[in-house]
Amino acid sequence: MSNTKHSRRAAANAVARAMAGDTTIPGPREPKSPQGRLEMLAGGEFVGWSAVADATARLMGLPIEWLSERTRRAVEKAIEDPTFKRLRRARAVLFDESARRDLPDMYSKDCAVAHEMLAFNLAALGCSQAHGEITAAALDRFSQLLGAGRHAEAYMCLRSAIVWAGNASLDFTDQPYYSEPNYSQLSQYRFDTRRMLQFATALHDAEAQALIADAILKGGAGQLPPADKDGDLAIDLASHDFMAGTEDLPEPEEPLPIPAPVGRTLVVVGSLAHLPKPAIHARERRDSPRAEFERIENKALPLLPAPDPHAFVEEGVRRAPWLRPIFEILAQDLVGAPYAWTRPTALVSRPGMGKTAAVRAVARGLGLALRIYNAAGAADGSFGGTSRQWISGRASIPLQTLLQEGVANVVIGVDEIEKASLDRRNGALGDTLLPYLERESSKAIFDSYIETNVNLSAVSFLVTANSMEGVPGPLRDRLRILEVPAPGREHLPVVAANLVAEIRAERGLDEAWLPGLDGDELSLLARHWKGGSLRPLRRLVETLLAGRERLAPRH
Repeated sequence: MSNTKHSRRAAANAVARAMAGDTTIPGPREPKSPQGRLEMLAGGEFVGWSAVADATARLMGLPIEWLSERTRRAVEKAIEDPTFKRLRRARAVLFDESARRDLPDMYSKDCAVAHEMLAFNLAALGCSQAHGEITAAALDRFSQLLGAGRHAEAYMCLRSAIVWAGNASLDFTDQPYYSEPNYSQLSQYRFDTRRMLQFATALHDAEAQALIADAILKGGAGQLPPADKDGDLAIDLASHDFMAGTEDLPEPEEPLPIPAPVGRTLVVVGSLAHLPKPAIHARERRDSPRAEFERIENKALPLLPAPDPHAFVEEGVRRAPWLRPIFEILAQDLVGAPYAWTRPTALVSRPGMGKTAAVRAVARGLGLALRIYNAAGAADGSFGGTSRQWISGRASIPLQTLLQEGVANVVIGVDEIEKASLDRRNGALGDTLLPYLERESSKAIFDSYIETNVNLSAVSFLVTANSMEGVPGPLRDRLRILEVPAPGREHLPVVAANLVAEIRAERGLDEAWLPGLDGDELSLLARHWKGGSLRPLRRLVETLLAGRERLAPRH
């Protein structure tokens, strides 16, 4: 079976399971606790099949003792009598509460999640505005999942969006609420798949026509293809009999040949005419900032393209299956992205869980060069460069990396950010990083070494930390914080293979001289490593390999 047929069969099977009521995606049919946002967008159920009981359970899980008096009163009233008006009031004040500066981050997040999730409860109680909010969120989620090739989840989110959209124009808050399972309503909806297939094919062909016409206009021929009697471009497109029975649908045709678009570029460093001209002699030119950067002055550097989001996830999972949640979240930044880039993100976990290795895996999946900057003990702001008036002057770390790689997008990994000094006498790393992590400010960052603004907006920043405690608030606000899962015992074969490959590379050996671990060796490791930190596992692997060397025959 071809790869196309296999992937098509797999997608159809996944969607069929979803249509049949598979609860893997939307969660249990009778949940005992409130569901998460992704489950609810896919058609998840309320606790007790009741929006009122679900809202009460969600509000009771809030840290009441930490809330302000105003918010506490609103929440307690909503718990006591969860009417539409009281739940709406509680949702409004929870939004304000989540922005309180003196509220610990974990409780601020609880308030923000409760505010976001109460939209589902209010929609069930008849609020048209809440229906509109959920419809928009479900369609956005559908678009992301479709781009990632996750068809079953995409189907569920599209179905939910259409059902909720039907109620978005009407307000039923003055009518009695009768609880019932969400699935009973969702399962009654049926797509007209034949019409959807016709629409998708027409959209595909129209897009192909537009691209071909544009390519002809830009190609210098000066002529468009002849128009038919209706004035449309007479481009011969492969067609199918779409009115045939869906069971006999042919395999998709090969894509129409479309000229490859010109790669995207970005000018990182503009004119350097304000700097003194470099010396003629090469020996003296080495200390000249203008000489150092003149090879990328006013030059459009290539932007490496974004990988396919689905391929990015699967390649990452192949190397580190326990990191699937991380790769799936990062893949959302690649859906429709013009080039490889991901939002500034902090990877947080206990020591030894492989955070730095995860950063390397992400950079490898993006196809971008990586520079690791060790923040542990950093006591100044030299990350952002130093003035050329000093003999040790240099450009910022990101700009140096772009100069070395000759491209406009790379990954900068800042390791152990929580260990950076907070002393500001010589500049603090946390303060220095701030403009680099904002898309707008990073488009024009002043570099004190070459004394001009540079465009670093295509650089991706990944930060690692054992804990975000002690990290300055403004820096935390600019980072998407993700908890890194710990590898389990079931991941031992993959983890051990990665460690052996790492040791092999460090020693400059190939696989013939340092083969992977066999079944007996893996069994021995499994007796002593139950999952968690990779550092003790590495020591165990090194001990096994040392034992091999001692037992190897000498000739």
